Amino acid sequence: MADPHHVPTLDGFDVFTVRLYRLGLCISAVGLALLAASLLVSESSQDGLCWVLVFVGAALSAANMHLYDKRIRWVIGASGWVGGALLLLAPHVPAAWSPWVFYAGAGFVFVVLSGFALKEQFCFKIAFLRLVPLVLATSLIPLLAEERTVAGMMLVMASVMYGLLAVAKLRMPLHFDIGNKGAYQI
Repeated sequence: MADPHHVPTLDGFDVFTVRLYRLGLCISAVGLALLAASLLVSESSQDGLCWVLVFVGAALSAANMHLYDKRIRWVIGASGWVGGALLLLAPHVPAAWSPWVFYAGAGFVFVVLSGFALKEQFCFKIAFLRLVPLVLATSLIPLLAEERTVAGMMLVMASVMYGLLAVAKLRMPLHFDIGNKGAYQI
C-alpha cells in the first residue's frame, strides 16, 4: 500500500500499471452499476455481460495492484483466479449445481473488489469503503435466491460506493498508488 507522503520517481511501467489499476476500478464500478440496473429491470438469469465487466475490472486491478504485503497480494490475486475459474466452470456443471458454482465464483470476485475497497480505506481514510465487503457479500444471498430486486438494490449501493472510490482514485496523483518501492515484500 502506498504512503502518500513519499513521492517516488515513477517510470513508464509504474505509470502504466497505476492507470490500468484505476481503469479496473472504473470498469468494476460500471459493471456493478449495469448489473444492478439489469437485475432491477430485466428478467435475464445471470446477466452475462454485466458479470464479465465486473470480472474484467476486478482482474485488471488485481493484475496491476501495488501492495506492500505479499500475503494480501496473494489472497487478492488467488481470489480473482478462483472466481474466474468458477464463473467459467458454472455453465458446464449439472444444472442443479450451476447457480451455486456461478455465485461462488461471483463471491470470489467480490473478495477481490472488497480487498481493494479495504486497501483504499486503509491507505486514504475513505470511511464508507468499509461497507463494500458487507454489501457485496450480503448481496450474494438474494442473488442465489433469485430475489432480483433486493440484490439489485444492494448492488446499487455497492456500485455507488465503488464509483465514488474510482472517482477518488482518478483525482489522486499517480504516485499515491506506488509509495515507497523499498517497502514492498518480494
